[in-house]
Amino acid sequence: MYSFGVLALEILFGKHPGDVIPLWTIVTSTLDTMSLMDKLDQRLPHPLNPIVKDIVSIAMIAFTCLTESSQSRPTMEHVAKELAMPKLVHTNS
Repeated sequence: MYSFGVLALEILFGKHPGDVIPLWTIVTSTLDTMSLMDKLDQRLPHPLNPIVKDIVSIAMIAFTCLTESSQSRPTMEHVAKELAMPKLVHTNS
């Protein structure tokens, strides 16, 4: 699971997760989605609103996969269920 977390974060941020671990503290303590979005790999197109929630969800899952204790990391089954779970999309009517 650790490798999955490393790969997912490298794809999102374009750098080794060791370089973005301090970001995890910012995101979890303040739930500052914009800080997370600003740190995404600049070579990728900036995500649009409905996709932002998915990216935040993937990043949160990936960060939990990097938990130091292997017993505290989620299983692949849990990660797959989280990724398959439909996200609620809010529209302004």
